Amino acid sequence: MAKELYISRPYLSTKFKKDTGTTLTDFILHEKTEEAKRLLHYTDKTATMFGAYLGFSSQSHFSRVFKKHIGLTPAEYRKKYS
Repeated sequence: MAKELYISRPYLSTKFKKDTGTTLTDFILHEKTEEAKRLLHYTDKTATMFGAYLGFSSQSHFSRVFKKHIGLTPAEYRKKYS
């Protein structure tokens, strides 16, 4: 993103945190988990597919991030809300 905006990565991170109160990384992970919730709710595709689709390095990383932000594993979320 910084490259596209022609600014340095540290400046982008600092400016984003100052303007929003959250880190850019936390914001991106939050948005990815929100998209995962939509996918879990409206499709029958597997959580493994979502992890790869959303750019996580592994299924376990995706599951850890999802659980941290939502409080449930992807499977628990799907079972509870679908």
